[in-house]
Amino acid sequence: MFKQFSICLLCALVTGKAISQDSNTEINSYYEGVKLRKAQKYDEALIALKDALAKKQNYTDALYEAAWVSDELKRYDDAITYLREATQLKPSPTNFFELAYAYDNSGRKDEAKENYKKALELYPKYYDAFRCLGNIFYEEANYETALSYYKKYFDANRSPDPYCYYNAAWCANYLKDYSDALLYLEKYEPKGRKEYAEKYTEKGYTYFMLGYNDDAINAYQNALDATPNDGAALRGMADVYYENLKDYNKALEYINLALQNDEEHSRDYYSKAGRIYIGQEKYSDAVPVLQKAEEYDAKDVSCREQLGYAYYMQNKYDDAIEQFNNAIELDAKSRVSYYYKGLCYVTLNKIENAKALYAQVKSINKEDAENLMKEIKQKEKMLKNLASNKTSKKQVTE
Repeated sequence: MFKQFSICLLCALVTGKAISQDSNTEINSYYEGVKLRKAQKYDEALIALKDALAKKQNYTDALYEAAWVSDELKRYDDAITYLREATQLKPSPTNFFELAYAYDNSGRKDEAKENYKKALELYPKYYDAFRCLGNIFYEEANYETALSYYKKYFDANRSPDPYCYYNAAWCANYLKDYSDALLYLEKYEPKGRKEYAEKYTEKGYTYFMLGYNDDAINAYQNALDATPNDGAALRGMADVYYENLKDYNKALEYINLALQNDEEHSRDYYSKAGRIYIGQEKYSDAVPVLQKAEEYDAKDVSCREQLGYAYYMQNKYDDAIEQFNNAIELDAKSRVSYYYKGLCYVTLNKIENAKALYAQVKSINKEDAENLMKEIKQKEKMLKNLASNKTSKKQVTE
């Protein structure tokens, strides 16, 4: 009896232990998955978490962890699947945030924004959601909205991501809030040389727009000291000297450096170099850089006007007319093109062509038309005198 009782008791204890172990299996798998995730063994972690989900339906914690691991493995579609189920079961701010994060990384920005906002509805101080929304709108070049989210992020977080200060400064500069831009840049503490150069390049732009030329030059020089061939800083230097200080020789020096070191992002500066050369009456130097500008921008009217003028001043009238025609094709009211094209015809003794242009010039600018007509009349008079002199000489000879 006693032996039988002991056997029964032992069976009961074993059975109870088995039941207990069985009921905890999904929990054990879950914690094993968490442990492996923390050890950054993501593939193994996902196996354990999938095992937990297979043994227990609606296991929201395991769904969340499986999504986290899937994000780390860049399997964003899987993460979205896990988190959509998790948010249905448990609509928490954390689940909505992680779902937004997965959408964000998979390039589905509208859905990301929607879910970041849902997280904020449930927890208005979820500062990372503000940061992520700011970053999305910044990438979309919606700088006003981006800045509004960055401001909320800074208000909610005492130790914000430093790079967000740089993004906020960019937004403020775009919105012409230069004093705010300077404040954000002062708070931005870059870690590497590249980031240091970015900070001082942006600071240089802020000072440039405020007209603080010495401060702008110093800031751009700080950027160049960190990264000597930085195209943005070189272009910034060129702008200070060109736009504000009117020191065109110095501007040209930095433009040429920018074109040598960062042509891809400096192509707009070919036309600026061309204008400088034309202002210095170096027309042969202007032509190749303006041809480059024309090559890179098929719709730049000013470039074609400048190139036509450079040819005109070198007595290359057919080339000039071709460029003026290109400019007129892009802009039917290209004042420069009509006027100098008319002068080309006058010089080439194509008076009827010049007179035809006179009517077009008159509809655009009366003063230009009057000047063109003066040139036409002078040319007609000169040609008449030449013809008269030839007749006289012929008569004398006879």
